[in-house]
Amino acid sequence: MTVIRKTILEAETIPRVEIDFMNNTHFEEVEMVKQLGKLITAYQETDSHSDTEEQKLSQSLQEWLEHTIAHFERENQLMQETGFPAYEIHSNEHEIALNQMKAGIRSWEQDKEIELIADYVFTHWPEWFNTHVNSMDMMTAKFAIMNGFSEI
Repeated sequence: MTVIRKTILEAETIPRVEIDFMNNTHFEEVEMVKQLGKLITAYQETDSHSDTEEQKLSQSLQEWLEHTIAHFERENQLMQETGFPAYEIHSNEHEIALNQMKAGIRSWEQDKEIELIADYVFTHWPEWFNTHVNSMDMMTAKFAIMNGFSEI
């Protein structure tokens, strides 16, 4: 078994942006990934795996994917509504991240190779997510508020 450093983000440590719906979505996503991380770790710690364990992992991955799709669609919509000038750059980051997530999930579904999805969940995604929130999401929220966006 390959030993990888497991980065688990905490909702309290994710930078807050100026729009509550974005913060709430980020916090939900971090909590989903924490639960997914627990399933992955439990799977890694046992030698024999039941269909139920694999189904729980697959279901958790699918729920995360669906949440992420909705997350990115809502942010893309906000950027379009407010005329965010870096829309193409930000939405392209969403597309790249979504494609990487889908590839990891596809690999899991085909091969049940836990190390690949574990590496994505514990290494690649947290690094990307933290950087993305600190840059793209922060700028998007500031721009939206400065240009009249209101959640009321």
